[in-house]
Amino acid sequence: MALPSARPLQLISFNQDGKFEVGEEAKATLQTISGPIGVVAVCGRARQGKSFILNQIASLGGVGDKGFVVAPTHRPCTKGLWMWGAPIPAKTPDGRPYHIVLLDTEGIDAYDQTGQYSIQIFSLAVLLSSMFIYNQMGGIDEAALDRLSLITEMTNHIHVRAQSGEDSLELGRFSPYFLWLLRDFYLDLSEDGHQITAKDYLETALRKVPAISEAAISKNKIRESIGNLFPTRDCHTMVRPMNEEKQLQEMSSLDPSEFRPQ
Repeated sequence: MALPSARPLQLISFNQDGKFEVGEEAKATLQTISGPIGVVAVCGRARQGKSFILNQIASLGGVGDKGFVVAPTHRPCTKGLWMWGAPIPAKTPDGRPYHIVLLDTEGIDAYDQTGQYSIQIFSLAVLLSSMFIYNQMGGIDEAALDRLSLITEMTNHIHVRAQSGEDSLELGRFSPYFLWLLRDFYLDLSEDGHQITAKDYLETALRKVPAISEAAISKNKIRESIGNLFPTRDCHTMVRPMNEEKQLQEMSSLDPSEFRPQ
């Protein structure tokens, strides 16, 4: 059972001076945690259900009906970075205790933010997390790769050493476990008549293609940056949870037993 005071706390906000600042209550909460911490962050485009996914994870830790704000409107619900105020107790496979901290992030392409701001939000989420979930609707196509072009920009701005060669390779030594979560996925995962796994699908999408045009060369650079930045990675697909549009708008208030079983 979650603590009565458990609620979302703003960890990082963007102040009127154009700088990021740490929320004092979130900071104080983190300072009370003893022992190891595992941070799970969800990032992706605005209005595509990041907060909903985190609430499903949080429910496993006894959060119940509370959680991050979810609303069926066009306006983004999350600004900056928010954390769940009650770290979730857990154990490693060998029985060692630790706490899970959940991070919700502002959509990386919200209509009221700049490209530079999106890169900063994405970078903070990657650097703070132990497991980084990239939430996306549909399959991995050219448009999906374009949206992750901010990874190449991110590696240009963050350096592990004062003088480094391949920045994405260097960062990859410290990067979190990466899970590309494909929501409302409808494609048949097969290749040459054989079924493939979602991980196989991801690796195929990250494979470089013959490139002559500037656009194709740019796509290959994005593929390389993703592969280098996240050497430990996986992919998971989820079908559309329900068919009725009204139910989708009310999904946060429905019991998981009402979702499609797939």
